[in-house]
Order: sequence, then structure tokens, then C-alpha cells
Amino acid sequence: METPASDTPKRRSKWLRIPIYLLAGLGVLFIGLIIAIVIHERRQPDHTLDANDAVDGVMTRNYGKYSEAQQGWLYVDEQNHASYVVTVVQQKKLEGKEGDELYLVTSGRPLDPEHGGVPFYGVFQLRWRDGKFYEYGDTYRYEGTEPVTPERVRFEALSADVWGWVVKTFDQGDGEYPEAVTRNVVLAPHGEQIAVLAEFNAMRELVGDGGCEETERRHATWEQAHSVQTAASAPADGASAPAGGEAADGEDMEPIRCTRLQWTYRTDPVGDSTFTPLYVTRKAGMLEGKPMPEKTWKVMFDPKSFTYRLPDELKAEAEDR
Repeated sequence: METPASDTPKRRSKWLRIPIYLLAGLGVLFIGLIIAIVIHERRQPDHTLDANDAVDGVMTRNYGKYSEAQQGWLYVDEQNHASYVVTVVQQKKLEGKEGDELYLVTSGRPLDPEHGGVPFYGVFQLRWRDGKFYEYGDTYRYEGTEPVTPERVRFEALSADVWGWVVKTFDQGDGEYPEAVTRNVVLAPHGEQIAVLAEFNAMRELVGDGGCEETERRHATWEQAHSVQTAASAPADGASAPAGGEAADGEDMEPIRCTRLQWTYRTDPVGDSTFTPLYVTRKAGMLEGKPMPEKTWKVMFDPKSFTYRLPDELKAEAEDR
């Protein structure tokens, strides 16, 4: 018996549906797999942190209990037994590769400066690494004669992967006309510690009453009088000099010369793991009575030493304080 011609197309259409069904099933499986991955990722911990809790933990662990009366954490130095109130002068929270990162700068102010105690500051980084929460810090940096304040701290992107701080410390000497020096200290996390990347001056000033002009005028008057006095007291030809000489009184002390210098810096925008250079500019000013022209240095970063390669001129300025 012959097969009706109309049956052949029906059988072919059934076979053609099988690949379509297979493709549809694979599509459903693929979509289900994507949904499962998304759900799994959402169930993973987000590695977030509560900034307030984190700050309180850092301060309590490192400095002591919080005082409502002093509005800060109370710390007693184990060596000189000086008491301090420590506050947070800057905090920044960032989204890192593995979770939240928190950066803190603290400032310790002695409660009784008259009985010892030098101001200090601290820097901390809190971050997630390998699924765990870590704290890295430099807790006590005794630098400067005045406590670090919020306006003396800048948070800088040094590369696409590294953030750091530029902390300005202020020192003032003793005497009738004390020299004042402000320095920039560049710090950043490195491994499991906080590293110092560079130190250079931001301001240096030694000026008497009346400003630079009056300071230099007094010195010129003294220099002229001193030259006349020296010439008048010189022994005549053939005469011997006095054995003991005359002791100089207060009027014979050389007056100070004027020093008034200022440095600024800037960075480049960061785009990769390469550290930005530091462009340090000394403004036109005066150093010990001599005019100093404006000058800019481009300071490059050395990844081997993890420091900025300061030129000798900037090193000398930072060390001569």
C-alpha cells in the first residue's frame, strides 16, 4: 500500500522541531545559570564597615577611653606620664578592591603643656584583605610644637592604587625672635605599615619687629657701627693687641637677618599604578638677608625605596631647622 504523499512533510516537521527544543532548553539552562550566579554573588558579604564603630574601635584600642568632658580620647604617655586628649582631625572612607577602606589622622594635645608633653599625631588605614579586616597605623609621631589641626592635613591620591596624607607640622624655637618652620610630611600605607615618603619645608620665617625691611635695616646699622668700632680698636703699627680683649655687651650682639620663605606643591592626576610626581615650588623670598628667586622642582618617586627622590636643595631646606 502506498504511503500518502501528505504524510512526508508532517514527519519532517517533527524532526525539525527537535533542534529547536534543544536550543530552547539550553537557553533556559543558560539563563538559570546566570540567575544562580547573580544570587550567589548577592549572598556574598559586601565587606562594608561602619565608620563610627571603626573609629571608636581604633581610638579606644590605641589611646584609651573617650571623655565626654574633653571631647576626645584620654591617653597617658608611659615614658613621661604626660596626659593627652586625642581627637580625629580627618577621616576618609573609600571603596577599595576588596571592600571599604578607612583612613584616619589623629592629633594628641597635652592637657598640661607646662609640665611636659609634646604634641603628636597618628595615621591609620583600615581595610579588607583576603576576606579579613586589618588595621595598620603609625600611632605616635612626636613632631612639631603645636598639635596638628584639620586644616593642616591633605588627603592625596598618589597613584590609582595608593592614597596618602600630607601632614603639615609646625615648629617654633625659643628666644626673643624664634624661627618658625612648617614642614610637609608625606605618608602612605605600604605593606603592613605606614611609610614616610618625603619631608620638605612649607614655610620658614625668622623676622624681627617691623618686618623684613626693618630687620635688615637694624642689621645694616649694626654692621656699619661694628666695622667702625673694629677699625678704631685695631692696634697701631708696632703695638701689641690687648691680652684679654673686651667682653662684648648686649649691644655688640649681631642682630638677626631676615628669612621669609614659602613652598607649595602640587600633584598630577593619577590614572594607573605609577606614582604622581611632586611639583615643589619655592616662592620668591629671602634667606638670611639674601633674595631668593622662585624655583620649581619636579620630584619623582622611587618604587624601590618607596620614597620621593628629593634634590639636595630641598633636603637641605628640610634639615636646616
